[in-house]
Amino acid sequence: MQVLFYNVFIVPKLIETNKEVVEEYLSPDFSNDLFHKYRKFGMDSYNVVYDRTGSIPHYINIKPNLHPIPKFDPHFNKSFEQVVCERAKEILATGKKVNVVWSGGLDSTLALFALMQYANDLSQIRVVGTYGSVIESGDLFDKNIKNKIEYDIKINTKGKLETNDDDIFVTGFMGNQLFGPTNEFSNSGTEKSVMFHHSFGSPNVMYEPYEKHVNPELIEFIKPAIDASPRKIETVCDLRWYCIFNFDWYTSHYDMATKIDKRKIYHFYDSTDFEKYAITTKDPWTKDPNDSLTHRWVMRDLIAEYSGNKNYAYEKKKGISAFSIPDPNFLFLLEDYSIKYRSSMR
Repeated sequence: MQVLFYNVFIVPKLIETNKEVVEEYLSPDFSNDLFHKYRKFGMDSYNVVYDRTGSIPHYINIKPNLHPIPKFDPHFNKSFEQVVCERAKEILATGKKVNVVWSGGLDSTLALFALMQYANDLSQIRVVGTYGSVIESGDLFDKNIKNKIEYDIKINTKGKLETNDDDIFVTGFMGNQLFGPTNEFSNSGTEKSVMFHHSFGSPNVMYEPYEKHVNPELIEFIKPAIDASPRKIETVCDLRWYCIFNFDWYTSHYDMATKIDKRKIYHFYDSTDFEKYAITTKDPWTKDPNDSLTHRWVMRDLIAEYSGNKNYAYEKKKGISAFSIPDPNFLFLLEDYSIKYRSSMR
């Protein structure tokens, strides 16, 4: 049975200390050398890093080719707003009750207000969030949600989310993958890869050639994937975007499937057109490279337009948002969507 998603905090430790427990889920390509490269460069410290191009093997037997990157399409000319509009209408056209899994961050907030913008009846939409969502969003909840739309605000949970059979859940996942991280996060040292997460040295290096600033061993390891990119990768900024766009897709796609029936999940930014936009657009991700608040400018503009809340749209810092707490007993989500827990392993 192949794997869709796994616990990156526990499984690598089990491989190091008690490998036979998880041996049936290791890749046919598994070797100690391959495993230790992922660990050395910190590639799997926080996310399930999987190469969608198929150029680099993984040490876990992850099911391949489920989310191939679209080829570069020189004729694609849809704007970000057009793609957002079409995606919102597509989800609303299901006719089902739409539960927006709202973290309070930019990605899920735009998804929420896009759905509100194009819904014929706001009663089709319900906000599902946590107290952390409310705190992260500043005054947005009080001004734009509290008295305008149905909501369910709860404490962060590690269990499954229950709802009516006909309901669906919409998340803000793949927003990170489309736009990548901001340039303001910093971390001393480059021995471990921080390309896959949210930090890298000084912001001053972002637009310099990545070969000058990235560990040469890491470059050698991921070069086959870089060469397979449909968009030219030249700078540190390019590479950070590509590492998240390519390697981090499985994490975002399958994380919620450990908590919600996968048939009910719609990740708002998970569409071929959003990917084509990210691959082909000439618009910079950050309007002003020296101002992190201008990162994801096209997203911020739409939030301001749809919600009228310019304070949130243009003052909200980009952080790492979360709706639920990881279950420490979880190990693997398998291709049939069954879940293997630590307590059930021999």
